[in-house]
Amino acid sequence: MKFRLAAFWLFLLTVGGNHKQLSHVCTWGVAAERQLHKGNELENAMKLRPTSKPSPLIGDITTTVQPDPGRSMGLQALRGAKAPPPSLEMHLRQSVAQLFASDETTGGPDVPPAAIPATTTHHPGRRHVVPDKLQYTKEILVKQGRLMGITRRFQVTSGLRQVDQFLGLPYAEAPTGNRRFMPPGAPLPWQGLKIARHLPPVCPQKLPDISLRGSENMSRGRHKHLSRLLPYLRTESEDCLYLNLYVPHDEPQSTPKQYAVLVYLHGESFEWNSGNPYDGSVLSSYGEVIVVTVNYRWERFLRPSIDAHNIANYALLDQIAALHWIKENIGAFGGDNSRVTLMGHSTGAACVNYLMVSPVASGLFHRAILMSGSAMSDWAASNQSLQLTMQIAHALDCPLNEHVGAEDDDVLLDCLRHRR
Repeated sequence: MKFRLAAFWLFLLTVGGNHKQLSHVCTWGVAAERQLHKGNELENAMKLRPTSKPSPLIGDITTTVQPDPGRSMGLQALRGAKAPPPSLEMHLRQSVAQLFASDETTGGPDVPPAAIPATTTHHPGRRHVVPDKLQYTKEILVKQGRLMGITRRFQVTSGLRQVDQFLGLPYAEAPTGNRRFMPPGAPLPWQGLKIARHLPPVCPQKLPDISLRGSENMSRGRHKHLSRLLPYLRTESEDCLYLNLYVPHDEPQSTPKQYAVLVYLHGESFEWNSGNPYDGSVLSSYGEVIVVTVNYRWERFLRPSIDAHNIANYALLDQIAALHWIKENIGAFGGDNSRVTLMGHSTGAACVNYLMVSPVASGLFHRAILMSGSAMSDWAASNQSLQLTMQIAHALDCPLNEHVGAEDDDVLLDCLRHRR
């Protein structure tokens, strides 16, 4: 009991959201349903590592579970804990429609688009069909222009409030053309009214093989996990620096609130995944926090470098760019940029740990949660960046140097940026 109470209060202080709502959330665990790589058992326990002097920055919570890949960052009941009401549990297992398409922008006068009709949507990895009632949100003004999202109304009476979703918001200039293998640039403004209702493309990545041959040494649970996850990762593009916002819906006549912000950095691998599969709607509604998921460059765009002068890690730079965008614009959505918690799982946790000690990220977030990983993990760092770059150059038939730091390094970089 003392163990659970400690975890409960520590997470409550970390997120800084509504205490009454978050207490129920924390009792069931911050994340749900981790399928073990070996065996088919679900591990439904939260591990806590208390420190003698808790850091004002670090929420020292380490958990062995991850967000449900069925696009629901819902909560799994802990052993011995009180289970959620059936109506709420149904919501925790629901997921938002798979909305793969490019963002819509209207260039006309300030007239809101027509109402979205009620739709029936199929959720990847599930056999049943769930109706979604959608409508457009109020107009939001950010530094890049005007936008609207969609409001999701939950179907079953459970006390969950509506959630505004703003999907596919660009937080940096597209890293294409001359900007490939470059740090992220400032996001470009758009004309007219942007309709942010579709999940954005994911960054180029190497997806795991779940074919019959590729899954020979994979547990049935792991295969099922990946089968639910991968449909959200099929649409790839180098133009992929986007984030998704899940915001508690405020009625027009209600008193405006300032919500704490929870930014989630996904895990799984340094080679694949994105923020798209993780739907923050239920967590946002029940915890009364703004949940943000982020897409950033992985795999071949993670650590390209030629020499000491050109070393870069674009995943971390992309994450910093996203945090800058949040700091500048989250107030327009009712968020409090002085209460930003950065939460990462697995490889995402290692990234959070790096950002905690980086002076470049100073002031962009105020609390951190590391789940199943840290900068001290044996897989968290690589000293083979030059070797990886040379492998990419060889595959693309770009000129290779025999000497690190040679004068024609710029020629190689130019080739890497423009070769397809």
